[in-house]
Amino acid sequence: MSTKQSIKWKDQTTAYPGYHLYEDVLDFETDPPVYLRLDGVHVELETCGESGAAVTVTLPRSIARELGLMPNA
Repeated sequence: MSTKQSIKWKDQTTAYPGYHLYEDVLDFETDPPVYLRLDGVHVELETCGESGAAVTVTLPRSIARELGLMPNA
C-alpha cells in the first residue's frame, strides 16, 4: 500500500519530462515536507562531503511554470 498522496503530476512524454509532486500521508510532523520526482530530466550531481549534495536539474520552462517555479509568460 502506498502512502503517497499526489498533489500535482504529469506523465513523461517523448517530448517533455514528467513529474510527480506528492506528500507522505503517514508523515505526522508539524510542517511535513513534500517530495518531487522528475522523470526524463538531465541531472548534474555534486557530492559535498558531510553537508550532502548539490543537484542541478534541467527543466523546460513550461514545466517550471506548471510547478510554480517561474511566473507565467
